[in-house]
Amino acid sequence: MIEAIFAFRALPGKEDELREATLAIVEPTRKEDGCIQFVVSEDTSSPGTFFIRETWRDQAALDAHFAQPYLQDLVEIHKRILAEPLKMHPLKVYP
Repeated sequence: MIEAIFAFRALPGKEDELREATLAIVEPTRKEDGCIQFVVSEDTSSPGTFFIRETWRDQAALDAHFAQPYLQDLVEIHKRILAEPLKMHPLKVYP
């Protein structure tokens, strides 16, 4: 299994746009083959700061996710409205 947390923050004034764009990929992502978990959260003390926790069956499933057109569209949006580059935190999961 592959598990990671992604952290990213909107530029001031772009919080709603980032929220809308991020939430738009939840449903199609959860339907992807190999997606075990895909959860979007927003920091209540810092609106516009988001986290996505993802769990995938294997690297091939995650790679397929990264190639999805709707994810590529989100990456293009990120280029315009993120305050800093998205940070991926790969996780080691203990039993």
